[in-house]
Amino acid sequence: MMTDSPQFDSKKKPRWKLLIWIQAILVLAWFVLKKVPRLEQAGAGGAIDLLLLILSGGFFLIWLLLWSRIEWRFRLVGLGAALALVALVKMDGHTGSFFPQFSWRWSKEAASEIPELTGKVAEEGTVIETQGQESFPRFLGAEMKNWVPGDLLPKQWYESKPKELWRKKIGEGWSAFSVAGSYAYTMEQRGEAETTICYELMTGDAVWVHEEEARFEESMGDDGPRSTPTVVDGKVFSLGATGILNCLNARTGELLWGKNVLSEFEQRVPTWAKSCSPLVVDEMVVVTLGKEAEQNLAAFDISTGDLVWRAGDYSSSYASPVLAELAGKRQIVMFQQKSVDGYDVASGEILWSFPIGNPQGNCASPLIVGDTVITSSGYGYGTHRIEISQVGDGYEAKELWHTRKLKAKFADMVVKDGYLYGLNEGRLVCLDLEDGSAKWRGSNFGHGQLLGVGEHAILQGEQGEVSILELSPEGEIMVLEFEALEQRTWNHSALAGRILLVRNDREAVAFQF
Repeated sequence: MMTDSPQFDSKKKPRWKLLIWIQAILVLAWFVLKKVPRLEQAGAGGAIDLLLLILSGGFFLIWLLLWSRIEWRFRLVGLGAALALVALVKMDGHTGSFFPQFSWRWSKEAASEIPELTGKVAEEGTVIETQGQESFPRFLGAEMKNWVPGDLLPKQWYESKPKELWRKKIGEGWSAFSVAGSYAYTMEQRGEAETTICYELMTGDAVWVHEEEARFEESMGDDGPRSTPTVVDGKVFSLGATGILNCLNARTGELLWGKNVLSEFEQRVPTWAKSCSPLVVDEMVVVTLGKEAEQNLAAFDISTGDLVWRAGDYSSSYASPVLAELAGKRQIVMFQQKSVDGYDVASGEILWSFPIGNPQGNCASPLIVGDTVITSSGYGYGTHRIEISQVGDGYEAKELWHTRKLKAKFADMVVKDGYLYGLNEGRLVCLDLEDGSAKWRGSNFGHGQLLGVGEHAILQGEQGEVSILELSPEGEIMVLEFEALEQRTWNHSALAGRILLVRNDREAVAFQF
């Protein structure tokens, strides 16, 4: 008589616990690495995040194919889904913390064609006004203080989202807007053409375009021009990514003169391209040159483009020169690759020099407060406050304090009522100007940009959002947040009267408060 023998299931259960343990160990290792002070100071948070992503994804696939014990049909489905995701997603540059950005392959791209010229060219004889609070004629504002009084804004302007006036697809690059009168100027990469473009401020219509056959490409910082045009006395001065310095008619875009200041002096393009915004002073336009160390700051005649003087002992950084009066002496202050220096305006003679030990890229422009200079740099270096004084017939630079509590990298800072505000590798912080001590540490906005406006700051987050905060040493006081742009945004904001202009490497938006 036949009896039924017990049924034995030879199938083994999936090893879910193994997957959970692997991922838990990786997360724990990531958490420990994030807490290592030296790595945090070096701004390596994005690299650690990327390492976790790679290891987590890699071990998941190893587990799925070799260790999971899941039926092979499901393993193949999982592998197919992973490959499909890779096929549908593209890497879209990197954040300021070196973490790669991803987007769908069909997501919007930067404009490549030159826009149709629909704006109205200013009439003959029209003065392109650069004076007054309705203008923002250069990088960081008229006085390069990264602060505007905001007197033209309505009361409680910071309590409600501004009206969107226009939104335009725009070319690649990290240039900001300069505003003079009824016009806004910026630089964009449109295909193989590096352009300086004039838009109508209130409509966003293109008025004129000047093109150069130049294109800069780089995988970490991405493509296109970096500097912001300067508008002075009816002229626009723009410096391209590869060193093309142009002087254009602000009304028509006509080229008055142009030259490649790097090739003229046999200089090489810096790793992340030229990002120096031109300084116009005393009938000269002043810019930095290239990688070579000697005489790397140059002044050119604004009428002819002829060289007036060259000076400096260090290779150029990615910051921009500023005009200042320190210890009773009017001078140009420049944060170069290994020092911050003061230069005589007329001759370029170095008046004083203070060594900066950061071997990486210095990007944030020097900030002038009284007779002191504030510089900040990323990659673990931090912030200096340097006092300039007259000693005999010369000048002396003395460090007042140095701190790693603020490593601004390429985000410019704001000073208000004795306190310094900036993004410490993306996290908003407040320091006491007296001794550099930290007052508070706030939210992480990524590598965005700050603009001081009266008692507040407009903060453009790295992912395109705009926040308005009250500037207070008591803590981070968020007043308003609203969406403005998508994707990575490193460009500075510009505020001209009641008009706020923001852009990234894909689109530009104008808001009216």
